[in-house]
Amino acid sequence: MQRGVYLVRAFSLLSFLLAGFVGLTCHVYNLQIVRNDELFQKARRKYTAHQEEKGERGEIYDVQGNLLAGNLACRDVLAEPRRFTKTNLEMARLLSQQLDVPARVLMRRFASEGIEVTVKRGVPIQVAEGLAAYHLSGIRFVDSYRRYYPKHTLCANLLGFLHDNGQGVSGVERLLNNQLLPTAGTAVFERDRKGHKLDNGSGYEDKPRNGAEVYLTIDEPIQSIVEEEIAAMVEKHAPAAAYGVMADPRTGAILALAQYPTFDPNVRDAAAMRDKHYQNRVLSHGFEPGSIMKCVSIAGALDYGVVGLNTVVDCEDGYWVFCRRRLRDSGHQYGRLRVWQIVQRSSNIGTAKIAVAMGKRRLYQTLRRFGFGEPVGIGFSDEAPGILRAVPDWDGLSVSRFCIGQGILTTPLQIVQAYCALANDGVMMQPYIIDRIKDPFTGLVDANVPEVKRRVLRPGTAAKIVAAMKMVTRDGGTAEKAAVPGYDVAGKTGTAQKFINGSYDNDKYVASFVGFVPADAPAFVLLVAVDEPSKNGYYGGTVAAPAFSRIAEKTLRYLQVAPARARAVSREQDKSGRQPTYDSGPAVASLP
Repeated sequence: MQRGVYLVRAFSLLSFLLAGFVGLTCHVYNLQIVRNDELFQKARRKYTAHQEEKGERGEIYDVQGNLLAGNLACRDVLAEPRRFTKTNLEMARLLSQQLDVPARVLMRRFASEGIEVTVKRGVPIQVAEGLAAYHLSGIRFVDSYRRYYPKHTLCANLLGFLHDNGQGVSGVERLLNNQLLPTAGTAVFERDRKGHKLDNGSGYEDKPRNGAEVYLTIDEPIQSIVEEEIAAMVEKHAPAAAYGVMADPRTGAILALAQYPTFDPNVRDAAAMRDKHYQNRVLSHGFEPGSIMKCVSIAGALDYGVVGLNTVVDCEDGYWVFCRRRLRDSGHQYGRLRVWQIVQRSSNIGTAKIAVAMGKRRLYQTLRRFGFGEPVGIGFSDEAPGILRAVPDWDGLSVSRFCIGQGILTTPLQIVQAYCALANDGVMMQPYIIDRIKDPFTGLVDANVPEVKRRVLRPGTAAKIVAAMKMVTRDGGTAEKAAVPGYDVAGKTGTAQKFINGSYDNDKYVASFVGFVPADAPAFVLLVAVDEPSKNGYYGGTVAAPAFSRIAEKTLRYLQVAPARARAVSREQDKSGRQPTYDSGPAVASLP
């Protein structure tokens, strides 16, 4: 009887243990097999965290790969006022002292209790670490970066700068903002019970990507040469503004783009922002070009066969009346001049008579073919088209004034584009500033290829006007100071009175020189323009030409362009003492 009781109890215990084991097995099976994915995800959410990470903005380089705009590692300082152990005023004073942010600004931000606010972005790491040593409750540091321009003012107006939100405001930073912007990603990492990140590696749900690398056509050594000489010229002549633009006529690539006044995008000086020194005035500001327009006008007359370089024009001893308005030759009393001499000596009357013989429509067509009155088209939204009125809007006087650069408005880049066509035997290339864009993620490169815009002169016509332009920098020309020893220089001076309040001001001028060298195989076209020089002269030949010569000489040395022997025509001139002769054209009787 007693044995039976023990058996029953043992069976009951075993049954209970078996049932418990079966139940435990089922429960473990349910946890490990049936609900494995569900419970794993729950656990993962407990010990893993997600953090958004941003790539870096794309960097900007010159054509050789020299860095022009990059990024510096820094930290953003954030604050959560509700966690402060000090009063808002005490925190504001401390942070103001450490970060150079006005305390009153911080007090306004701290008024939004319960919300994390920005104290300052882009704080240098050393400064941030010094602040972190205070162990301030409610202060958080986030790794970041800020835009940095290592060359400071070099190329600043072309590069532009960023807004506080990281968007491009001007220049290339704005033009290619979408390509330069980085792509955000999400980092996944494990953390301990207190939320600290475990050092066991991390992965990405979406990997952040840096912005594209942009390479400009600018060549930094050449840009430096141009900016240094523009600065020296500004020091000597104290102008309101000055420009230096250089391009390769064979490709249209812009090699240098300089201006005064400029700014340092790292500093963002309030005065520079207020006075808009950051604007790229080479693209957005225009001026009457004056005599540098004469070569374009005369090139058109040569192309139409109206004149030849040896055609004689009566320049009326420096005084001519047309449409009841007088025109002078700036203090000179030229008589009968050949066309190449008109270019060499910059005769207003001679050029005007040639333009009148050419006629309104052919002059207009010439100026339009050379790109005046329309944007150059290098991509910037603030590029000005200049002003060139259509023929129906011309008055009787226009044909005699537009040809000498009065009554029309051009940008420095338009002038360089036109002279590139003259230097390239009448073929105009499309100017461009972006050489290539590289995707750092895929390594793919999108490169710009030189593109022919149009032919502006018949083959060979450009050589005729270039022959005359070479005389400008020789004895008797208006720009002897633009000459470069050992090289033939072709170019043209300009001294244009500024049109202010309805009349031409006798005290304000734009002095300029544009040319190319070597004349018969140009390495570059260069424009130097000076707006309102206030001391030491105002003529293009005395203000702009010397700067052209210094820039050209240094650039030729950098490009390793060897000096050429004197041309045969120059040797003939030196032996005989006579000026060279050119092809004959219509007689003087065909001109007014």
